[in-house]
Amino acid sequence: KRELAVVLAGGFMLAAVAGYINTVVIALGAPAVTHLTGTISRLSSDLGRSDFVDARSVASLALAFVIVIGAALSGVILGSARLHLGRRYGVALLFESVLLAAATIAITESLFAGALLAAAAAGLQNAMASSYRSLILRTTHVTGTLTDLGFLAGQRLSGHRIESWRFAMLGLLLASFVGGGVLGYLAFARHGHTAMWIPTSLLAIVGSVYFVLNALHRRASA
Repeated sequence: KRELAVVLAGGFMLAAVAGYINTVVIALGAPAVTHLTGTISRLSSDLGRSDFVDARSVASLALAFVIVIGAALSGVILGSARLHLGRRYGVALLFESVLLAAATIAITESLFAGALLAAAAAGLQNAMASSYRSLILRTTHVTGTLTDLGFLAGQRLSGHRIESWRFAMLGLLLASFVGGGVLGYLAFARHGHTAMWIPTSLLAIVGSVYFVLNALHRRASA
């Protein structure tokens, strides 16, 4: 139960941060940075009409999310996408905070550079924990979450026994992403691009706390 509570709290924060960041970046005029489906479709359209300038920009976002820094960096830090308390999530959160700080600073000079760094941060976050007790977790996009909720609901209606925590986890991720997006819009309307400092600071604080607690736990167990 303690582990589940920590996972729920972490999922709530990460999904809210992703919704927040995505809304702010889109409000600034850049493509979505927390997921790639629409981005890849835009790349296809660019290639179809031979708009290679925009195609390079969109492809760069995808590479930043997956390869250049984002998901690959998460793999280096954590070594496994399966969620397990005790892994170096504190370090991953601190790296994500650094990337978002760099994105916030870069946006003042180049929206494209800021979007690349924000996409890298989102890629790192999305790869941090892809599964928990056979449940697929997504904290930076909601298509799969909605699909899984519908599938579980269908299983429940057909008489299968589905654990309630699975509905709670997916529902919380969905609500957090939407709520984070609302907060992101409100913050952007008031503070402009500097609204990005809010999730940046939150990730730095949570990452530092987790890092310290995990280090103390390891020392006590040694």
